[in-house]
Amino acid sequence: RPTKEEIALLKTWIDGGDPSAAPPVQEVKEEKRSFISLKDNLTAMLAHQQHIDRDLRRYQRYFTLTNLYNNPAVSGQDLRLYEAALAKLLNSLSWKHAIVVPQPVDEKRTVFVVDIRKLDWDRHDLWREVLKAYPYGLKHAQYPDDDETRKAAEDLYDLAGTKLPDVRADWFVATASRPPLYHTLLQLPTNALDLERRLHVDVEANFRDDNLARAAFTASGISRHNRMVERHESSFGAYWKSYDFKSDDGTANLVKYPLGPRFTGNEFDDQAFDHAGGEIIFNLPNGLQGYLLVNNKDQRIDEGPPEIVRDKEETSGSVAVVNGVWCMACHAHGMKRDFTERVRDGTPLKGKPRDKVRALYPVAGTMSKLLDEDEDRFLRGLDRATGLFLKVGLDAKKDISAFPEVIGKVSRLYKNKEVGVDEAAYELGLEDGKTLKALIEATSELDDLGLLPLAKEGSIKRDFWESDKGLTSTFQEAARIIKRGTPHRER
Repeated sequence: RPTKEEIALLKTWIDGGDPSAAPPVQEVKEEKRSFISLKDNLTAMLAHQQHIDRDLRRYQRYFTLTNLYNNPAVSGQDLRLYEAALAKLLNSLSWKHAIVVPQPVDEKRTVFVVDIRKLDWDRHDLWREVLKAYPYGLKHAQYPDDDETRKAAEDLYDLAGTKLPDVRADWFVATASRPPLYHTLLQLPTNALDLERRLHVDVEANFRDDNLARAAFTASGISRHNRMVERHESSFGAYWKSYDFKSDDGTANLVKYPLGPRFTGNEFDDQAFDHAGGEIIFNLPNGLQGYLLVNNKDQRIDEGPPEIVRDKEETSGSVAVVNGVWCMACHAHGMKRDFTERVRDGTPLKGKPRDKVRALYPVAGTMSKLLDEDEDRFLRGLDRATGLFLKVGLDAKKDISAFPEVIGKVSRLYKNKEVGVDEAAYELGLEDGKTLKALIEATSELDDLGLLPLAKEGSIKRDFWESDKGLTSTFQEAARIIKRGTPHRER
């Protein structure tokens, strides 16, 4: 529902009498948010556990935004993006047909719950895999020194059947969207062939039978060299496969060698290209997309080779093209379509090879219709997953494609920004940076831990904050020292 300020702003625009003009830009001041404590979060999760059927409790897992909610530098609009990013990622890690929308369990929307059975995570104990990677895990049965907080924690652990029923949403979005956790949660195989079998795609047979659609182009926003993409029908929609190259010369030139890749039974071996790797994009049962980067042997890789592809936006924290997170950020509306096909009318091949090219590389209109179909499927799934979080207030009537891609945005905020004293304080559950600054100055253990820069108006790297060369992370050690909780990590 629009706020009073938003309604007044819209009325002013309408009364202005210019229906073609955009509403005037006006900053609406947000109300100051009250601090949400650890006890508040534990109590909210416990109340949720107590009000559901006993048999369902162990499947309820929680994602928190409390550290962001307590940070006044994070706007209400930003919080909506984090909520949407969580929803999009969860559904991008699911082989179920139904879209799962995380539900808030508290009035301030700092804790969201998901039934992991609806993601198919229960059958393979995938929540435990999440906890193995989690550097912020704390138990609260001993600390902090508050009887009500400890009692709420103990009761919650008992009902939920785990010592860690919740993880931070910002960490989850930035971490579960990349290997190794992305591969683990989506249960991706180590090679493309196994994935194709699961999706009932036979790439070689489709090539032989002219049962695919290709487009080759000389430039793209990611690759330095020519690139080709091909589309196959799959169990849940489309299966796209790109072929990328380290050069544009010899058998890496798609105009001259468009009929690869090489495989037993390819009668056009003399016109086959030799590629260096590729990206696979496939529809999940819910309409969203999964991703797999492969080398030229179709073996899974975590990152694209930098001599082939680079991420100028540094979505993963560097220029590396990282599977999952980069792909999601790049393919904001589904398949990319900003290319012009060059092979069909540009190849010098004659005779039977040319006929094959014309069979595999359709005219622009045919490819455009396929792209429309796939884009529509993806956007419908995206709208069902994220529309509830994004399409509010004056944005309620927006098309889902008008919003920024949320997972890449959250990842960049998380990975590329250093941790200052305020951020560290909110992550530790403290009310402000001044409190943490005083603790660092008064506690030699925190100084020894490497946190003194925070007390000197400096910052620390996110990787350092999360590093766990021992059994615990820097964050967990800091929390232990100031008695905010006891470190816990699944092994």
